[in-house]
Amino acid sequence: MISNIKPGSTVLRTFIFVFLVPALLACTTVARDKPFSVLEIYANHNVHGRVNNPYERVARLRKYHPAGSELQDLPINAIILYRVDVPKYLDALGYAGKYQVFEYGFAVLNVMYIVRKPRTVGFVVMQGLPGAGGISTQLADLAAMGVRNIIHVGICGLLDDGLQYGQLIVSNGSYRDGAAFLLDSDLRSQVSRPDTNLSHRLALAAARETIPTAESLGLTIPVYYFQPVDIFDSFRALPDAERPGFVEMEQASFFSVARHMGVQAASVVVGADRILRAGGRVVQEVWKGDLEELELAAFRVAVNALTME
Repeated sequence: MISNIKPGSTVLRTFIFVFLVPALLACTTVARDKPFSVLEIYANHNVHGRVNNPYERVARLRKYHPAGSELQDLPINAIILYRVDVPKYLDALGYAGKYQVFEYGFAVLNVMYIVRKPRTVGFVVMQGLPGAGGISTQLADLAAMGVRNIIHVGICGLLDDGLQYGQLIVSNGSYRDGAAFLLDSDLRSQVSRPDTNLSHRLALAAARETIPTAESLGLTIPVYYFQPVDIFDSFRALPDAERPGFVEMEQASFFSVARHMGVQAASVVVGADRILRAGGRVVQEVWKGDLEELELAAFRVAVNALTME
């Protein structure tokens, strides 16, 4: 019937204004009723299209960096350590004079310590950059350089009263931040998981030294200041098996990019403070113990986990 209507006819004009225009306006109204949501895009993006290839970045480093030859034949084991005094920790473990320092970066400086000691398993220590952007870039760089096993060593804020100060916490996963949802190819899960074998090696290394150790689920919030109180209350309301025991800034993105790069990743953290409710308010309690000694113990356990035969 419509094909028989002549252009410019009264019937055609009536059809356009009575039926077609209202239909188009209705579609526009529906679209406007549902505003753009960046959180939905984060959670439902197409996981198959990716840009910025770490292998290309590392190839350029090896070719054009003055010390790029040091990146050839790296050890397959690495630790990302959140300390500015990495040499102090290495020296304390008997590696003085047994490592090379490699630095690269333009916006931020990445500092790597390549440890090779005769008759021992070699490893790399990367001085950690905080938050999702730092950890995801550093892990991807290490993986593109040939590293296959990577352990994150850092500090955290305790949430669970059952987790005590003065012990090591081996993570069995972390609730994802927005960056982890962008990185991970499995969008159905809310938790990013470590490699179970590498996590077991961490627990075994701690047990051999009789260091108090716990296993717990974490919560990744990639900012330190101004963390929303409501988030902590929401997670505290979860059943015991789903409730996170600690909060930190990197784990979820660390585990997710490791999965994306096909490498084994695990994390051990120590409690530097505790988030608790006091007088109707959420407050931060700072641990008064020897945090540096505890962090050194965590680093030693990570080294032993990677180098044990």
